[in-house]
Amino acid sequence: MKKLVLLIWLLAIGYRLLAIGNGLLAMGNGQLANNDAYALRQEALHDIDKGRSADAQKKLIQAYGLFLADENWDMASMCLYERAIDYMNIGDLANMAVQCEGLKSLYEQHQSTMVAYNYHSVTSGYYSYVEDSIHLAIEHGWSAIDALEQIDNPAAYNIVPVWSYYNMAFFYDVYFHPSMVDSVRHYLVRARASIEDSRTRKDSLEALISIVDLEAWQEYYEKDYAEAESMMTHVLALIDTVAQTSPNTVVTERGEAYKFLAMIYEEQGKWQKAFAYQQKVLDNNELRYDEDKRRVLQEVQTQYEVEKQQLEMDKLAAENSRGRWLLVALWLLLLLLVIGYWLLVLGRRNAEAKLYEAALEADNMRQTIQSLESKTDVDPLMILVEELVAQLESGARRDYVERTVLQLRDLDLGHIQVMLSHGKKITTMDKRYILCFAAGMTVEEVADFMSLEPASVYTVRYRLRKKFGSDYPFLY
Repeated sequence: MKKLVLLIWLLAIGYRLLAIGNGLLAMGNGQLANNDAYALRQEALHDIDKGRSADAQKKLIQAYGLFLADENWDMASMCLYERAIDYMNIGDLANMAVQCEGLKSLYEQHQSTMVAYNYHSVTSGYYSYVEDSIHLAIEHGWSAIDALEQIDNPAAYNIVPVWSYYNMAFFYDVYFHPSMVDSVRHYLVRARASIEDSRTRKDSLEALISIVDLEAWQEYYEKDYAEAESMMTHVLALIDTVAQTSPNTVVTERGEAYKFLAMIYEEQGKWQKAFAYQQKVLDNNELRYDEDKRRVLQEVQTQYEVEKQQLEMDKLAAENSRGRWLLVALWLLLLLLVIGYWLLVLGRRNAEAKLYEAALEADNMRQTIQSLESKTDVDPLMILVEELVAQLESGARRDYVERTVLQLRDLDLGHIQVMLSHGKKITTMDKRYILCFAAGMTVEEVADFMSLEPASVYTVRYRLRKKFGSDYPFLY
């Protein structure tokens, strides 16, 4: 992705020039331009809520240009903030970095409280995704909170304060060994206290889901499995409430809750319950794949409509060359239809591949649980190694596959068995992660192999470090 930074910067400069040009055209209208900017921003926020990222980004670019022309630096920074958060939510960190640089430039020129909050908040979020940069994430997080507490009415700017406090609690829990429990609990208390400042009931519920989830992890660290189970069950109830009005926004959270419950049941030797929740994880993954397929179709349709509107505008602007533009429009429409067709084909193939992988994982889990319950004499680590090798060889031919297969088969399983025999409670999934890390796989490779987000793998690695300490270098 780093190779694309220059191109992304060039595109960002082009967007900036376009936005400024639009803003200059609107300067003569004074307050009208300002009103148009606010309207565009509100439309963009609505598009984001509905998952229409492409539409939202175009409107935020236009609104940004109008706010700049009106010298409304606070609202201009809000547009960059909202663009960055949208890019973060869809996993586009390169474009998120572009918005961070834009906010930095605006902050250096106009150090208002709002601009400061937007700059530090977004930059904190960005650095949380960059390996070995958590100290920068926390520093910017502190600065964001300082600015936030000087803003009289955050909701008027579409700011939800609870996330600033929750993110700090998350940083102190996930990125430190051991977890800085006092700091985690401090920011969780502040997060709970700020829930009432959320814009909507949906915002409040989503924030409470994250807070209670992290509280459940704190109880897990203390080995209070009953309380951890109770809290995560509460999380699922909150998820059900949100799903009544916005079912597609909590699919990932539901899957993570199921994984947590499967883990604590497995650690207690409650194999049937563990298997039941692992099956729920797989069923939930199927919902995610269906949603991904739906989103691909929606994006194709959105792109088609955008191009169609652009063609109409071009046609009106070139009435003297109607015949030529009609031919161009036909060619563009044909191109869009071809692109749309191939996107549909690729989306279907990806969905089918993911469903196959989910079925394969379910079968592997069944075999693993059966092996545990029967206490077979076959070395369970050797079984896991062969399962991993088979899964690697049957999947997509990535650069790391051949290397990892060789390293897995060359592992000193006796050494790893000694590691696992030190009285630590460890799940079967944890063993899979340990074998992957021992075979030299990076976090990004493990995430790709297991169809996860890198952030989830970082979390798993951190929790393994907490269990085994610094005696096993491949976990670091």
